[in-house]
Amino acid sequence: MATKREERKQRAEEHRVLHEHQRRKRRWRSRAAFVVGALALIAMGVLATRRKNGEESNGRVWSAAHGHWHDK
Repeated sequence: MATKREERKQRAEEHRVLHEHQRRKRRWRSRAAFVVGALALIAMGVLATRRKNGEESNGRVWSAAHGHWHDK
């Protein structure tokens, strides 16, 4: 039979292991969210840059003066 002190030590160790596991999960989630956010910003920047530079898109041309696409 375990003494109360041993039981408390065991519970404290279980709590510490659980806390460490939860901390690792939060860290992984925050890193994943950062990567997804960074990729989204890069994609938005690329798309915005392509449109502003007047590149052709399916036979259309960007008009900076009007701020929209025109047919060729």
